[in-house]
Amino acid sequence: MRFSLSTGTLYPYPLRQVFRWARQAGFDGVELVINPEAAVRGGRAVQRLARAEGVKIFSAHPTVVPFPGWRERDGGMARTIALAQAAGIGLVVMHIPRSESLDEGEGLVFRQRIEGWQGRPVGSGMRIAVENKAIRAEGDWRYTLTPLDRLRAFAERYDLGLVLDTAHAGTAGEDLLQARRLFDTRLVNVHLSDLGGRVPLATLPLVHRFFGEHRLPGTGELALPALLRDLGSSRYDGLITLEVNPWSVRAWWPPAVRRTLARACTWMKKMAHAGYSSP
Repeated sequence: MRFSLSTGTLYPYPLRQVFRWARQAGFDGVELVINPEAAVRGGRAVQRLARAEGVKIFSAHPTVVPFPGWRERDGGMARTIALAQAAGIGLVVMHIPRSESLDEGEGLVFRQRIEGWQGRPVGSGMRIAVENKAIRAEGDWRYTLTPLDRLRAFAERYDLGLVLDTAHAGTAGEDLLQARRLFDTRLVNVHLSDLGGRVPLATLPLVHRFFGEHRLPGTGELALPALLRDLGSSRYDGLITLEVNPWSVRAWWPPAVRRTLARACTWMKKMAHAGYSSP
């Protein structure tokens, strides 16, 4: 398995700095979350920058802060794929639609895009993977690809990879080990972060979302050690990507960022490698 850092964790920082911190912390590479700098530089220049800093870009992810032309559902996914192809990135992550059907509206557009891309990314050595959805309102359960078994069947039908976001699974009350086994050989990336735990003013929905989700592993309530041991014992050979919110790494203070990333990477490797030696 390979350990990766999501650049979205440090979204406002220059990519050169994020790449350097990832390498210094012990990560094998990064997941590139598209930001204005990446869009302006272009895929080839971003790849040259990563090589200069001694890191690999394993995967690409749509922007987490909407900016013109790059919103995932407004044409930005095609640009993200094009940038990834130019950079030689082998995996692109995308999100499922907020739609109750894949035969109309946003769901139909999503399915048609998948069908249109099918074959072309594969032919260029690239794979598309879809990520499980967070549940923040009762209505989220109505979306057609929210249930993990339906998402798994969709990935099978269109030969897609699957990304298990642990915080998203936690909001849905999913058992992480069961989710991992359901995704099985389709699993290509684990977006690792914690959920819950002690959060000031957690009764306020927005506060809980921004501070209580995507926390550093080990600071919340999810069974992340068991998941990592299971991945290790099963000889999982995909990505494990630390994807946490900026507050978790104290993004406003660079010395704290460096220390926190190094501790997190060490913890992830320790938990996963424990699975290799387990009976």
